[in-house]
Amino acid sequence: MTETNHHSTPGPELTLYVKAGQAGQGFGACPFCQQIHMILALKGQEYDGKLFEVVVIDPGRPPAEFRKHANRLPVLKHGDEVLTENEEIINYIDKNFPEPDLSYSDRRAHTVCLDVFSKFAHYIKQVSTSPDHLISELWRVSDHMVDSGNKFLCGDKLTHLDCLMLPKLQHIRVAALAFKDFHIPSTMTGIWRYLWKAYKEPIFQVSLPSDQEIVYHWSCKSETPLLSEEKKRIYCIDGEPQYDVSMPDGYKVPEDSE
Repeated sequence: MTETNHHSTPGPELTLYVKAGQAGQGFGACPFCQQIHMILALKGQEYDGKLFEVVVIDPGRPPAEFRKHANRLPVLKHGDEVLTENEEIINYIDKNFPEPDLSYSDRRAHTVCLDVFSKFAHYIKQVSTSPDHLISELWRVSDHMVDSGNKFLCGDKLTHLDCLMLPKLQHIRVAALAFKDFHIPSTMTGIWRYLWKAYKEPIFQVSLPSDQEIVYHWSCKSETPLLSEEKKRIYCIDGEPQYDVSMPDGYKVPEDSE
């Protein structure tokens, strides 16, 4: 009996539509688009990278073909099936492409991540003038990473929780610095070790929007403070794309970093 190697055959035709960057090309800074992109990239490893293609859509000028299917992003198209809700998309992917299994059962990891992004949004949108609530939530994540000793939130492999949280943490890192001069404290060694590991993952690298796109995403919201002239120059789209994946001064890279 000859064993069939499914890895050598092209995968099904999936199209992921995501938000385009400011110039109508490249990836815009939508954490939910990046979340689905990461999930598909992980699943695509089973298909020699041929599982899906990514199409960027300018939300201000969506092509007529796209408007037939949806008016929001991200969108997943699989044959005649069109999905527009994040949870619906994730469930569909898991049902039809179960490997690798990205599910998780670590309740503590789930719980410590629940309020991080909402506290960040309150801070950057001026609902809260103090970063204290955000710092408290970040410490919960950092302490979990230290206590667990895991490479990622729920173990040594990426799960759905990482695909949700890593894009959000990058938004926190970049946007809070740009708009509020807020740095994630270098003493949060658990978070920095987690980010260091993530930055080494091709799945995260390939889906990552630039710093300029992240700043632009938040600058479009009426509640966020105006950028200083200096920050406008730093995050100008006319320059080379920037990706802040460095470690803070004084942070010692883990010995098991490779």
